[in-house]
Amino acid sequence: MQTSNFETSVRPETSERPRSRRTGSGPPRQPSVLGRQPSSLASCAVFVGAAALLSCAVAPPPAGELPSPYRILVTNDDGIESPGVQVLAEELRKIGEVTLVAPCGERSGSSMSVLLATQVRLRSYGADNESGGGQAESGAGDQQGAEMESAAADPAEDYEAGAQGGLSGRCVDNTPAGAVLFALNQLAPESGFDVVVSGINRGANVGSVSHMSGTVGAAMMAAYHGIPAVAASLGDMSDGFGYSARVVARFVSELGRRQPEPGVVYSINLPKGTAAETNGVEIRPMGGSFLKIEYEEFAAPDGEASADGERLFIPRFVDADPYPAGSDSEAYSEDYVTITPLRFDWTDGASLRMLMGWDLTELAEETP
Repeated sequence: MQTSNFETSVRPETSERPRSRRTGSGPPRQPSVLGRQPSSLASCAVFVGAAALLSCAVAPPPAGELPSPYRILVTNDDGIESPGVQVLAEELRKIGEVTLVAPCGERSGSSMSVLLATQVRLRSYGADNESGGGQAESGAGDQQGAEMESAAADPAEDYEAGAQGGLSGRCVDNTPAGAVLFALNQLAPESGFDVVVSGINRGANVGSVSHMSGTVGAAMMAAYHGIPAVAASLGDMSDGFGYSARVVARFVSELGRRQPEPGVVYSINLPKGTAAETNGVEIRPMGGSFLKIEYEEFAAPDGEASADGERLFIPRFVDADPYPAGSDSEAYSEDYVTITPLRFDWTDGASLRMLMGWDLTELAEETP
């Protein structure tokens, strides 16, 4: 049984829950809290609320064994040829059965959007192509697969799994959430997936930026179908994805042994690519904005004329500090790995109760 480096605390429960794999049927259950014991009562209050301070000190229940086999769906928003998803899939194969299905190209910033008004084309690479059972596109797909494999194995891309055979997995011409939706419908084993892991993204997804993230959006599609999910993102990629993949794999292993509630996304953000540069792990709530997106106007390149009335703009990213105290954005900026549990349900309970007190009897009536 694999031991974990994660120290955890959870809310006590009244009964043991049976484990069941989910393929998407039925509404997700309400999630419980999973996380490392906070380092102070102040951070504890931020995480679970001042009224529940004592729950932070409750010892976690003993961890069980991983499901056998432990079935993991892996995806991302940077595309199938991204070294982040390839290295992550390789590391996760050490703890379970991995199905890798990602977009065929870059789909960053797509949130939870899905392409519905188009056919879905599935392409397979590596071992998945050899045993694809006719699912892969022939001809052009095989040629593109070879081109992608060559690009992914380029040392300049720091593709650490290249020595193990190059590009592997399947890709679809869809968004990250669309890739997960397709995989759950067409490629899931009979008993379903135990967990969905999205990443490793090129760039952080802390704070409110998470709402725009295709990495988080793909994990949210799993949560929508009642499946536990992890979204992983790396800020500094200069040292590659090996360390980050190992950290994520340890957490995914711990998650599988803890019988997590479905319908929750655990967002992991790693600021640095090595343990030496990382200050530790912090469990923090979403807060602040790690960056802002602005638009800057620029002139048309020489030789290219703009149409009448047309102006050209390009997005640029601007730092958005200071960050709220106790937030994931703050901890990430201080070089801590942050883990934030995110709910699929966006309902604001306080506003819901407020609206119930309004007199809205005439709202839908037409006045003569």
